[in-house]
Amino acid sequence: MERQTDIQELKESEYTYDQKFKQLFQNKKFLSPILKNVIKEYKDLQLTEIEKLVISVSGDTEVAVNIGMEDVGKGDESKTFYDVVAGCRLPNTADVLYVDLYFDLEMQRERNPGYPIPKRGIYYCSRMISRQLTNVKDEDYGSLKPVYSVWIIVNNIPKILQYSRHELMISGINSRMEESQNFSEKKKEEFDAAVSQLNRQADLIHLCLVFLSEDFADLGESGDALIRYLQSVFIRKAGDPEYNPYALYSKSIEKEADEIMTIVGMFEKRGEARGEARGEARGEARGEDRLKKLFRCLKQQGREDEINQVICSENSQLLEKLYEEFHLLQKER
Repeated sequence: MERQTDIQELKESEYTYDQKFKQLFQNKKFLSPILKNVIKEYKDLQLTEIEKLVISVSGDTEVAVNIGMEDVGKGDESKTFYDVVAGCRLPNTADVLYVDLYFDLEMQRERNPGYPIPKRGIYYCSRMISRQLTNVKDEDYGSLKPVYSVWIIVNNIPKILQYSRHELMISGINSRMEESQNFSEKKKEEFDAAVSQLNRQADLIHLCLVFLSEDFADLGESGDALIRYLQSVFIRKAGDPEYNPYALYSKSIEKEADEIMTIVGMFEKRGEARGEARGEARGEARGEDRLKKLFRCLKQQGREDEINQVICSENSQLLEKLYEEFHLLQKER
């Protein structure tokens, strides 16, 4: 009965407030400040203009291109699941950017996701590029659009990196760069133009890692605009201009964001109280984190049937087998 109660609470946390977060992430008014700070073509646009350029999010009736959160891949590739995938138009054009906004919030308090986030982010970007082409012909490569993957990370961050963001993109260095310093003015201009063109053609992958902190410290009016915006949501100050540089615009999502953070707090307090009452808060947290990590791995591989088997039948043999498969067996102490 105790195991069943834990699994049921896990099911609530995974499928209830995870879904609440995704509802917020799919709100264009929540996305617009992020897009403004990440997509260079949006930097000088008003948030209301950016909102109109977001043409596809899951569940949106205004879908103009076929974009979904599930990427079935090609051939023998495994399925990939994104939290949010949005198609965005470039300003004053009919072109579409494929923007993968993947939010790794770690609200489940997992200390280590079990993989290097930069590598997984690059993999997600690569899948987002691949999915743009079906039957590839030589001329199709020119139609590839840049992709953006944004990861918001809360836990297990070195203190020196907290409240910072790290951006990775493709940019080349030509072997004649040093030599070009001695070129004539005209030749240097030609060289720089040729190198710039190569870099523009390779400018496809944009990965942004946003490092926060699990204590969600108040930043006030200091710091990066994107980080201040996200922090304001997590500390329930989305409508306060002292904390959120986009406070007036965010008024419409303030209530929804505050409700979500309240739900998160309720789940965490419930877990802490139950663990303390049994005198094993640490051990229980480790056990629940292990089960959550397993469910997340299964979900990423499209194996929801096995999740349901564990939840509905409390199949301990299957559970131990899955723990072994994903190297999640408890170490002897």
